[in-house]
Amino acid sequence: MFFRRPEARCALIEGDTYQRRLAHNLIETARVKGVTTGPQGIPHVPFRVSTPGIDEQGEQRILATEVFSRMYQPA
Repeated sequence: MFFRRPEARCALIEGDTYQRRLAHNLIETARVKGVTTGPQGIPHVPFRVSTPGIDEQGEQRILATEVFSRMYQPA
């Protein structure tokens, strides 16, 4: 049995905006700050997330690029 890592959907570029739908039809917006590599060689994406109309300033978060690509879609 062979296992293959899923390919990244698209290259994450600093400044790009992504979105995901939350409960009650809220849209969460993520702005990519860059792409870094963790100590184990796993690529990560730091990003600022906000919810328009609720939390305009947002907060800084970081996820593995693979997880980020599954959760957020290009805006």
